[in-house]
Amino acid sequence: MREDLDISTASDASGLLPGHLGLRLDEIFLPLMAVHDTAERLDKIIPFGHVKSYDGILHLRFWPDMIWLNVLPSHISNHAVDISHGIAHFSLRGVEALHFIAHYTTADVFDASISKAQAIRTNINHYPCVIWWENTRHVHLVTDRSLAQSFADHLRTLAVRHDPLDPSTLPRPIHPDAPDRRG
Repeated sequence: MREDLDISTASDASGLLPGHLGLRLDEIFLPLMAVHDTAERLDKIIPFGHVKSYDGILHLRFWPDMIWLNVLPSHISNHAVDISHGIAHFSLRGVEALHFIAHYTTADVFDASISKAQAIRTNINHYPCVIWWENTRHVHLVTDRSLAQSFADHLRTLAVRHDPLDPSTLPRPIHPDAPDRRG
């Protein structure tokens, strides 16, 4: 019989995804607070469609009048709403993590403006999510908590079906001296 899941997680995602890509998918608790303000005030903190991390505070802005923060800093005096209970944060790691996501999202993550921002709000197939990345090997995905298990299962299925040698999955040359593919 399957063990009960920790109540802080919404899925059983923890470990290597099946298939040839060597991707690791983990669900990690991410405390998030939503702060509403005018677009003009939020523009002074972070541009629309960007993610920034400074002073240990993650700033995500994908809505004109709202910003997500993992900690409420002292310079923001507006009322904040804890939204941690409604979202699931996944970490996808591996040599081809961003390329894998790029193949199944409705947006072009390698477009110049998106690559510069290193973040986007889009869909992965039919799952709405917020995606940001530190580099092409470490991608963060946030989706609704109610979709978390289904989303993790969907990524597992895509990883099994994904054939890195299929020319339609975008050319991704891997240098022979690249590190181990198991992120």
